[in-house]
Amino acid sequence: MKLSIAGINLSNLIHNLNQVRSKISPGCKILAVVKANAYGHGSIEVSRELENAGVDMLGVATVDEGICLREAGISKDVVVLGLISEECVPDIIKWRLTPVVYALPLVKVLSEAAFLAGITLPVHIKVDTGMRRIGVDSDKAAEFASSIANLKGIGIEGIMTHFSEADLEDREFVREQLDRFLNACELIERKGIKIPLRHTANSAAIIDMNECHLDMVRPGIMLYGYPPSQFLQDKVDLRPVMSLKSRIIYLKKVPPKTGVSYGRTFTTQRETLVATLPIGYADGYSRSLSNMGQVIIKGMRAPVIGRVCMDMTMVDVTDIPGAGIGDEVILIGGTAGKYVTADDIARWTGTISYEVLCRIGDRVERVYVY
Repeated sequence: MKLSIAGINLSNLIHNLNQVRSKISPGCKILAVVKANAYGHGSIEVSRELENAGVDMLGVATVDEGICLREAGISKDVVVLGLISEECVPDIIKWRLTPVVYALPLVKVLSEAAFLAGITLPVHIKVDTGMRRIGVDSDKAAEFASSIANLKGIGIEGIMTHFSEADLEDREFVREQLDRFLNACELIERKGIKIPLRHTANSAAIIDMNECHLDMVRPGIMLYGYPPSQFLQDKVDLRPVMSLKSRIIYLKKVPPKTGVSYGRTFTTQRETLVATLPIGYADGYSRSLSNMGQVIIKGMRAPVIGRVCMDMTMVDVTDIPGAGIGDEVILIGGTAGKYVTADDIARWTGTISYEVLCRIGDRVERVYVY
């Protein structure tokens, strides 16, 4: 029996998808990003729900992630947004995945494999407009498109870029990236190459940059209920999809001036009732929450005391009347008006909600509810 459970609210997922739809024009398509196990929420179940809800495509980071969806019976178009190598080509063909491309030698290998398989493989060109991660430079995009447009077995379905600062209030560089991208698209069109899908908008750009929506958008974190930045929070109605709960499995009264956990980084100042939880950093509950985090028990906040261990975490329940073994502990979520969000945990640990959600591990059971 799993003592720690991540509850995945699929009704909230669809609510958030509808928030995406409310921001875009009726003809704009949606590529729902389900990489990294759907940001920790479970890629198969989330993808099934999104497929049934009518998204146009799904986005993954790796070929293996795409294969996982295909093996589960997901039939929607799956775009591999991350790096691929020649070794991946047979699986791309076999499992009908759509690669993002930016290197001519690899496209030629894809071309040969697609031609031998008797198919036309859809590809999306990745243009680097400022992220400096992967992609063909924007001033070389037209030349690249020309070099692959007539390759046998290849069909250019889309062209995309990725914004590096869409989550910042100053959008000057985002607009500069958009201009570079649109200029590249115009040069490609002048060469007589028609590309049906231009897409640039991540969650931040979806929320309040209509000029970036173009033919398709790529929502990620907003599908899972979190804005990319706090300044965007009031511009969209998002509902967190994941809750994280555990239980008290042990209680111990500890006298004053006693160290707790590894390194004795916490010392009791009074007689303290310490509750032990069966969740630790191996489950994705960060060690950085040591002496920093808070959980909710019986509608009251309890602080994390001492270092978070690999498999267990200790909290102070001295001020929670009636706290007992078996009591529910909310690590992400809320009750009775008290909440802990992934954004709270991110703030306490110096990271972002994306990482908080993605790191919840396989030892935590996902339970899907509506």
